[in-house]
Amino acid sequence: MIKDMPKLVAQAKTGDAHAFALLYEDIYKDLYRFAYCLMKQSQQAEDAVSTAVLHAYEHIHKLRKNTSFRSWMFQITANECKRQLRLQQKTLPCPSEELPQTESYTVDYEEQFTLKQAMSILGDTERLIVGLNVFGGYNSREIARYLHKKEGTVRSSKSRALEKMRSFLNGTDAT
Repeated sequence: MIKDMPKLVAQAKTGDAHAFALLYEDIYKDLYRFAYCLMKQSQQAEDAVSTAVLHAYEHIHKLRKNTSFRSWMFQITANECKRQLRLQQKTLPCPSEELPQTESYTVDYEEQFTLKQAMSILGDTERLIVGLNVFGGYNSREIARYLHKKEGTVRSSKSRALEKMRSFLNGTDAT
């Protein structure tokens, strides 16, 4: 995490591309994980993050508080993911990504695939809440503000979503 993020944001607002690149480099992995959680496919997640970052770069001058850069980026990314998902629903469905059937994949790929499956059983809002919490590091109050929901509603939705995932991972059905 960058120590003096507000200073870099201020520089980026003046058109400093290098400052924006440093901000992007610091947040990219978290944005990608979050987008992947929502989009369910790696290429679509990369596309959503790329589009969101381009939009952010073009509109960074509109960011009111320099200390809010991280949450602002997650909001833009979430909006872009939602936009792309709406477009997908209007077109033919894409086949889901599947790992090739070989023995050469490491446990990390297997865990990633299992997590993807567990996330896929969640509804859109549940996936958004879990993604913002786990990958974005946001607490229930921040998520509630973003989603315009009550904090208790977010906590109970997150709890139910995590229980669904836990049940799925343990081989029982909680859906």
